[in-house]
Parts: sequence; C-alpha cells; structure tokens
Amino acid sequence: MAWSTATLAKGCFGKVYRQNYNGTWAAVKKVPQHLIDRKDLERECEVYNKAEHPNIVKLLGNITLTDGKWIIPLEFIFGEDLETTIFQSAKSKIQLTASTKATIVIGMCEGLMHLHLNDIVHQDLKPENIMVEHNTNRAVIIDLGLAKFFRHGLNSAIDMGNEAYSPPEVLRWRSQRSQRSDVWAMGKIIAELYARVRLHTPSVCPDKIKETMKGQPYCDTVCKMVEPDPRQRASMASIIDEIRVTGRAEGGSSTPLKKDLLKTPAGGQGARPRTRSASPLRMRGNQLPGIRETKGTDLFKWERTPRPQIKPPRAQIGLPKTPMTKLAENRNRQQAAGGANLSADLMKLKLDHKAAKDLPNKLPHTGQIKIQRVERKNGKIETWEQTVVTQDGKIIKYDDVMVNST
Repeated sequence: MAWSTATLAKGCFGKVYRQNYNGTWAAVKKVPQHLIDRKDLERECEVYNKAEHPNIVKLLGNITLTDGKWIIPLEFIFGEDLETTIFQSAKSKIQLTASTKATIVIGMCEGLMHLHLNDIVHQDLKPENIMVEHNTNRAVIIDLGLAKFFRHGLNSAIDMGNEAYSPPEVLRWRSQRSQRSDVWAMGKIIAELYARVRLHTPSVCPDKIKETMKGQPYCDTVCKMVEPDPRQRASMASIIDEIRVTGRAEGGSSTPLKKDLLKTPAGGQGARPRTRSASPLRMRGNQLPGIRETKGTDLFKWERTPRPQIKPPRAQIGLPKTPMTKLAENRNRQQAAGGANLSADLMKLKLDHKAAKDLPNKLPHTGQIKIQRVERKNGKIETWEQTVVTQDGKIIKYDDVMVNST
C-alpha cells in the first residue's frame, strides 16, 4: 500500500497531513517550533491525556521534535467534517436522515459532556472541527489546540475562538470563554444541522431557534442552550439526558464506551471523574535538558501515569503557616488567656479557609461571585453553585448549594 502525504488542513499554527504512523493512517499535525510555546504544547498534550473518549480525537503517540517542527500524531477519521455535511451537500457522502442526524447530535454532545466533566473548554467549536465518520456516522470533536482547563474561574490558556460561534457574553462584553460558551456554540451547530442554513450569530436566541427549527427534534433543548444570559443557559450535564432520549426516539445511537471509561473514579463514590497525569515535560528556564532536535526524540509522553500521593510535610521551623495552623494557635492562645471569647474570630477563619480552598485567587474587593461545578455522585450528575460575598476584602458569606440533579 502506498502511503500518501496529502495535506488535510492548514491553519495559523501549522499543517495537518495524512501519513503512515506505525503502520496505520494518522492525521499528523506539524507545527514550526517557533510558532507554539512549550507551555501551550504541554497543555495540549495534557488535554488529550484527559480527553480519551470515542467522540473525541485521540493522540496516537508521543509528540516529537523533528527538523524544527513539533510532530503531533492524531487519530485519522475516515469521513468528512460537519461543515461539508451541512453546507456542501454536493460533496458530502452522508445522507442526513433523521437517524443519522440524531446519531451525530448524540455523539458530539457526549464528547462535549466528557470534556466538561474533565474541566476542559474546547473554545473553538464549529462544524469544521467536528468530523463525521463514513459508514458509522460517529461524530468526533477535533482540534483541541485551543482547548483549555477551566475550573473555578481559572484558565490555562488565553481566550480564542471563531466569532461566528461565539455567544453574546464573548462578543459584546468580552467575557472569558467557559463551558457555557461551548454549550452555546453546540446549540447553534445543532440548529444549523437541522435547518441546513447558516445562522447569523447576533440573531441567535430562543425565539430565532423556534422560528428556524419549527418544531423539529431538539428545538426546545437548543433553546435552552442558546440563552443569551449564561447564568440562565443550560449546562451539558442538565440536558444530556434530553439529548439522549430525543436522539434514540429518532433512531439515533451513541458510540459504545470502553469499559474503563465507565469505572467509578478514584476517590470513592461521588468523586469527580479525574485522570490527572504527571506533567509530561520538565523544563529548566528556557532549556530542555538533554534534548536535541533529532528525529524521533520523545519530548511529551502521552501515556497516563498515576498521580503521586503527596503527603503533607511535618511541621518545620520557617515554613509559612496555613489558615488552619493559625486557627489552632488562636485556640491555644484563647485557652492560655483564661478562655476569652474568640469564637466569632475562629468561625471567621474557618469560613475563609473553606471558601478559599476552591475559589479563584482574586476575589472582588467588595461584591458577589457565583461559580458552578458539575459532580458525578451515586450515578447521578449534580450541578452545584457556590456563592461568595465579599466586603472590604473579606469573605462575609459563603454558600455551596446543589441546584440540579439528573
């Protein structure tokens, strides 16, 4: 068999080629070394490590540096992008029957759900970044180069993405992208798949969806996904069951999950599904110790490794004191002073410590912040909302409330 080196795609950061990789087809991404920061490449590698799922493109092996270019071997999808399927019917090899559309929707939403459960924001969802496999109609989310980790308001990458699939809070108010902006983009993609028309981004809202989809499957669900106010917008966790039920009623099917993806996550019942791996690259300054630009040099190990169990160090002289250490010292001083009434101060320290554990480092000096998170507990998906109120640089109220369970 003759192996082709055809160019599959071109972008700002490099090209993707169809090539032989260890005896199989691969979509090999080649990025000039000077165009991508090592930290960003390490983040992209970690995203692929955590994003293993049938509806997300796979990293096939180690990222290497060859002839001044980063070589990233990715799964090759024998199919076409959704852009071609929806808007270029003459070139498309996919017949968009009711069951086919439902299978595509279930697949890409299952993939996005998996990303969000692992605190990953894709940032650049659009029909061009969703592949549809011929024969099976499996939908695969691709191009995780701009994906970032987003947890409790903290980002691991700058906000980027296609404006045509950006929600109002990003276009108008330049808010940072989050899981809710991915949901908005996916809602617009589903509407375009069923309507077979390109929607004008500023006009997309629930009323426009009802007018465009005209009672087609997923109409009500998509309306929840494109709510202009991100606080009112649905999360993938809250609508995934609707998507599955509606899709199966239309004859669609989901991609079977591997057994290891269905295991209870480490940490006992109710723990969030996490597969953190050790950092694949260790750098000293701007140097990569012991690395040369030679063919086949492995720089980023993609294999998952268990996260080491780090035991808290014993108390040592000179170490900074934690809030709980200060709390114990205050209690001792209270007893030594004859039991002076410091209970209010002690409770305040406990409150500050609890709230600060999972919140952004930079809280508003005076104001209120709300943060949502999703947890899998006892077989159910739970959505929790944290509310923190600050005044004069101090936390005066902290609530952690479950708002939804499916």
